Amino acid sequence: MRILISILALALSLTAIIPSLYAQEDEATTLVHIRITDKATGRVSPSMVSIISKNNPSIPVLPGKRVFDTISRTADFYKGISFSKDRNWSGPVRKMNGQGNNDDRSFVYDLMPSLPYWKEAVLYQVSGDFTVNLGPGQWQINTEHGNEYLPMSREFTVRPGTKDQQIELVLQRWIDLPVLGWYSGDVHVHHPTNQPAYRDFLLEYAKAEDIHLVNVLEMGHHKGTEFKQEGFGQKFRICSGNTCLVSGQEDPRSEFGHIIGLNIDEQIRDTSAYNYYDQVFKRLHRQPAALVGYAHFSWNGCDLLRGLPWFITSGGIDFVELLQFGKINTLNYSDYLNLGFRITAAAGSDVPWGSTLGEVRTFVYTGNSFSADKWFEGLRAGNTFVSNGPALFFSADGFLPGSEIQKKTGAELALQVRAVSPVEIGRITKLVVYGNEGILFQKENPGKQDSVVINSMYKINESSWIAAVAYCENGAVAHSTAVYVLADGKPILNKKAGPEIIGRQLEYIQTTEQEEKNKPAPDPGIVLRLKTARAFYQALLEQCRN
Repeated sequence: MRILISILALALSLTAIIPSLYAQEDEATTLVHIRITDKATGRVSPSMVSIISKNNPSIPVLPGKRVFDTISRTADFYKGISFSKDRNWSGPVRKMNGQGNNDDRSFVYDLMPSLPYWKEAVLYQVSGDFTVNLGPGQWQINTEHGNEYLPMSREFTVRPGTKDQQIELVLQRWIDLPVLGWYSGDVHVHHPTNQPAYRDFLLEYAKAEDIHLVNVLEMGHHKGTEFKQEGFGQKFRICSGNTCLVSGQEDPRSEFGHIIGLNIDEQIRDTSAYNYYDQVFKRLHRQPAALVGYAHFSWNGCDLLRGLPWFITSGGIDFVELLQFGKINTLNYSDYLNLGFRITAAAGSDVPWGSTLGEVRTFVYTGNSFSADKWFEGLRAGNTFVSNGPALFFSADGFLPGSEIQKKTGAELALQVRAVSPVEIGRITKLVVYGNEGILFQKENPGKQDSVVINSMYKINESSWIAAVAYCENGAVAHSTAVYVLADGKPILNKKAGPEIIGRQLEYIQTTEQEEKNKPAPDPGIVLRLKTARAFYQALLEQCRN
């Protein structure tokens, strides 16, 4: 009920009640010193919190003397948020529940919480060692530090006449993925980095959310770009310990979907041929370490289906955003894998339309140590899983996701899958292994264990892809990139499911072709690319029939 009240109250005007809260600050208040430390290190840790009155849970209170009066808007991120070393500085108040309108959080969430395990109305960044003035009464602080730590709620009482009060909170890991070689990243974040205070904000934000690699994207359109970056390439990376900011681009962005370029040495833009995405793919890939992805795949958003079905045939797509805004697109991912495409699973928050940095994460295996270069190498190799909660470990014959495995027809493949998630993050309901044949293995979790394991031998009947997915009862999910098993060296093509999948791609292409023909001046370059993609799928269809 408290959650519902919080959500409804955020949608209402606060002007009528803010004066009474400020009046409370004029009364005798207690200076509450809140200190958040990491159990493993004993050190103060930047964190994400929400402090609320139990008598009025719809109005969070921020460090210092400020009372929350509005949630942050996307416009705040366009302008840039400046970090301050003042220990009582706090980050933007982010909307975590309720219907979004793209000015406060994406409409794509519908009424789902931004983080499956965070039920409070808002969330904001704090230093981890700060003070707040609170009047007498019952209070609650809620703390979150990324999905490798347990979220916490702590109630406390402020008694009349108390001058000072100490509150200590200790963050506790439920899993340490870096120790196991896996480091988290967010492939899709928007904020300018052309001022030191902006870079400091992002770096401290990443530390508060315990995320290691933040890809900060300058966002383009036909007329220009937004979220200006200081620069691109190694020279402009910002790293502090195992936390790095790396600039990239979301560009082009047109009626054919949005493209992401990661780990780039220079920005690629050509407004004279803006809709010829394949040219951008080629120019990005001429940069030694650049990676190209299609944004918003998780919900088929931003006109993705008008562009991806034909641009994917160019061979220039390295990854897709499989998880975003709490939505995952297992069906379309499987379709493309069934046609023989090799696509790495990635996840991006799309902050500021996403509520918080790293709310969906791309976990990349880097081995015994972390660096930005190693993270991108692992992403390129497809050694990834995406998650907004559980951890997922998947291997085939000991090979990581993204690997190509050569087998003879009739041979067996050893599959090892383990999903881990405590109830505070999301109770696992089932663990599923998918492949060309659909569901290969599935294990339910009636005993409500924190860990679910599948260890099975799989007989290779044909070349196939294989991937694992963990589902939780609160909507949290984890999905691996596929392994690619080649039987007798033959390419992967699901001849049974292929014709239907190809038929859908051809329908998308036909729709786009018709739209182009209906324009006053059809673009011959687009018409040619659609024709080439159609021929690609027709050739695949012939292979399915033989």
